[in-house]
Amino acid sequence: MLPERRRGFTLLEVLIALVIFAIAALALLRAQNSQLATDQHLEEKTLAHWVALNHLADMRLQKAFPEIGQGETTTKMAGRDWLITTKVQATPTQNVRLLVISVAIKPEGGSDFGAKPDPVTTITGFLPRAQSNETANTPAS
Repeated sequence: MLPERRRGFTLLEVLIALVIFAIAALALLRAQNSQLATDQHLEEKTLAHWVALNHLADMRLQKAFPEIGQGETTTKMAGRDWLITTKVQATPTQNVRLLVISVAIKPEGGSDFGAKPDPVTTITGFLPRAQSNETANTPAS
């Protein structure tokens, strides 16, 4: 009489199942890490864009007509320090300036040997010369 065969998993089957599970878990972790990095990049890009738009709005509200050239300033938003670089360029119209505003995350502790961080976002806008009340109220002939 033959001995009865017991039903169940062999050690080899259990090890193969564990290997398959481990590979699937690693793939899921890699996908999750990729998604987290993408989310962080999108958050930085969105905040940098808001910083640039706020800077452009501030310049418009100041009603000052900037000189042609380049300048830098810093600001703080959402608990981060941002480096704003503004390039002012001439346009064919003398009363309008072209502004190219680049925003980067300000490095902690200063930058190495004058190296500037890469911009997170760049926007372009135009700034008209503010008209005085006398010229604004004069009817066109």
